[in-house]
Amino acid sequence: MNPSPAATPELRATYRLQFHRGFTFADAEALVPYLARLGISHLYASPITLAVPGSTHGYDVADPTRINPELGGEEGFERLARALAAQGMGILLDIVPNHMAASSHNPFWMEMLEHGPQAPAARLFDVNWAAGRLLLPVLGEPLRDLLAAGAIALRADHDTGRIVVTYAEHVFPLRPESVAVLLSTIGRQASGPDMASGAPARSAASAKLHASYTSPDRLRGVLRSLDTSERAALATALAEADLPSLLEAQHWHLAWWRTAAHELNYRRFFNISDLAGVRVEDPEVFALVHRLPLDLIRRGLVHGLRIDHIDGLLDPAGYCQRLREAVGLGIPIFLEKILEPGETLRPWPVDGTTGYERLNDINGLFIDPQSYSELENDLRSRHLLVGTPAHRLAAAKRHVLETSLAAEVDQLASLARDGLDADVKAGDLTEAAIRQATIALLTHCPVYRSYATADTHDTTDEAVWDGIGARMDRAEDPLTAAAGRLLLERLKTPQLESDRLFRLRFQQLSGPAMAKGFEDTELYRTPVLIGVNEVGGSLEHPSRKRRELHEIYEKRATAQARDLIPLATHDTKRGPWTRARLAALGLAPDRWLDFLHRTQPLCASPGGEAPPDALDRHFILQTLVSCWPITTERMQAYLSKALREARRHTSWERPDEHYEAVSQAFASRLIAAPEATEFREHLEGLVADLEPATRVVGLAQLILQHTLPGTPDLYQGTEFRDLSLVDPDNRRPVDWSARLNVLDGKETAAPADIEHFGLIHRLLMLRARNRALLHGDYRPLHFGKSPWRWFGFERRSGGHTLRVAVPTRLPRPPALPATAILEPGEPFADGWTSIGQPPLETAPGRLVLPVSWPFFIAERS
Repeated sequence: MNPSPAATPELRATYRLQFHRGFTFADAEALVPYLARLGISHLYASPITLAVPGSTHGYDVADPTRINPELGGEEGFERLARALAAQGMGILLDIVPNHMAASSHNPFWMEMLEHGPQAPAARLFDVNWAAGRLLLPVLGEPLRDLLAAGAIALRADHDTGRIVVTYAEHVFPLRPESVAVLLSTIGRQASGPDMASGAPARSAASAKLHASYTSPDRLRGVLRSLDTSERAALATALAEADLPSLLEAQHWHLAWWRTAAHELNYRRFFNISDLAGVRVEDPEVFALVHRLPLDLIRRGLVHGLRIDHIDGLLDPAGYCQRLREAVGLGIPIFLEKILEPGETLRPWPVDGTTGYERLNDINGLFIDPQSYSELENDLRSRHLLVGTPAHRLAAAKRHVLETSLAAEVDQLASLARDGLDADVKAGDLTEAAIRQATIALLTHCPVYRSYATADTHDTTDEAVWDGIGARMDRAEDPLTAAAGRLLLERLKTPQLESDRLFRLRFQQLSGPAMAKGFEDTELYRTPVLIGVNEVGGSLEHPSRKRRELHEIYEKRATAQARDLIPLATHDTKRGPWTRARLAALGLAPDRWLDFLHRTQPLCASPGGEAPPDALDRHFILQTLVSCWPITTERMQAYLSKALREARRHTSWERPDEHYEAVSQAFASRLIAAPEATEFREHLEGLVADLEPATRVVGLAQLILQHTLPGTPDLYQGTEFRDLSLVDPDNRRPVDWSARLNVLDGKETAAPADIEHFGLIHRLLMLRARNRALLHGDYRPLHFGKSPWRWFGFERRSGGHTLRVAVPTRLPRPPALPATAILEPGEPFADGWTSIGQPPLETAPGRLVLPVSWPFFIAERS
């Protein structure tokens, strides 16, 4: 029974759930009453399509047309949708149009491997067949060594009815022509005079297979029908086949995984070779990829879409237009899109982004630029930090382009080289300069990408390209800069078909270059104040001014923005409370510097073992402050990822296990070793000193998330204070019963968690009843000069009005005053109802707030 379509629920607040086989639709269904009582309007679901078995995230899509049976399948999803509909709630669904799993679990991928570029499924994948056979960089060692060791084998897959090559967990189907030759050879051998024991079974199997080899479909049936003895005889025959020759004849080519950095002929997701790019710009591919979500929308089961990695698509603008036409008006569409400071989303027919820019706006409001400079200067004085943020980012991007993304760079440079014969022949240009210029263009791109089509672009695209040129001229040698200018002209005014393709492919690669260079490299290399080091953040612009935010949110209110405002996502580097503590640390830089001074001798290893280098020690110490208390297991897992992402001493491609072990041992000793007791006393003392400011920052950010124009997005479990680190740490199981107990009024959690939960609940209830939060305007409130540096605004819609004021700074320790003075500059008339502890108005327009609740939230209707 299908749920009947209902009116789209009004979007008030979303709650993100990460589905996997350990947390299914049934588990989510059991939470629906809790989420409804909490005040959530939409469950925000991670991808639900069939993924690689055991996937913990769902982005490794194996079949976009099917709901994953590991999660509960279609029936389980329908039950979940019915439960939500019964509570007046909807579903916002995360979909993945950019890539699929390059896996034997993907039937489309397998069809393409079997039948090559002529296969119907081949049009799905972004493969350059002109470059030759499809390179599959999946082998753990060189092919020759694995063949010699017998690690690659030929066998019959009787379940799927294919003759396949196997390696570890990988399966690769043979092309039909190879199967035909193979079975013909087996047939001749079976009828020969030198047959050994088992000849009858082998002859029988041979006869059946020989009669079927001209038809792959018929072969599948015969393979499934063989009896046990015939299957054994076939296995023996396959083991005797000339495997190297068979491998050479396929549409695909097995290769050592390390070759992916040098040679590749399919587009992948960033540098992940087992995620293959999808050609969603093809109308037939678009229809296939979106068949399921569009059907779920038509049936009233899904009420909004989140689009993963929009920047990976060939034509994001065209995609958004096609998707809007497919879903119609009224269905919200949110894009995972990173916007740089000052960059705005292009005027596409969508409802905005998933909100990384909003997260960083809120976070930056609590970062004091002077204090940040003090911390930065400390690192510079110890020679742990050099250069400007822009120079360091350029170096990080160049590093990943020359290593992880080198194959993609080579492909792009090849396109750039086309049509430049005369320049090379004249001696004005070299092959090396073209490649270096290609890297330079990507390195100096100031945003994730431009959005030109093959033949059109706008002034915003021109501004991006001009920014590249200016940065390149300042940073590169004359030959590289001259070559880069030549390539920029081809971006701006393409003449050849290769120029147009160069433009499109450049845009698809500039995003991964920025993501891998900034998010996954530079953010782990610059530990000034690591709460700033966030997806969508900026190390050049770590703080936000109040006036800057007022201008942003006035425009958003005028546009009736309803895109998402998260404080945490499945991809954020740290949890909300982790960042709040770091913001509090940034408000008291002297405390941090004193802590470093006092603990320096306590960090030395009693055994004299070499510690990690000074920059990594600094990073580890600030991480411990940010998320204390933490177990050694969590910290070790985090460091393994963080050190490899930084690419300073170790990396994913070339791991230095000794350095990683030394760093993990250093952190583990500080966390748990008896000889580090004094260090931990200093650490816990610092965390305790920061707690009052951490609490104010954490609760203030929560208030802004729920009251600024937009839609608050809660990540699973963050109703309690969240001191998580990057995934997989932020994807640990959630104690749902503890949260339900707090909602039921049972004080079974820490008082600070109960306070945090209670504020979220009150704010969500406020959003349900006060229309100003969903549809209101935005008017900045101005305050008298104060050490609390108040940020406030008023929102109105019809008869509903809301006023909010939160502190963005705190009076410097040692102790906070008993009260906080708020001077809005205008009197407050009667009729206001406070959310939380009400202030005392000692004079017209002068409010006194208790330091236990230095926030003002009041409504009038």
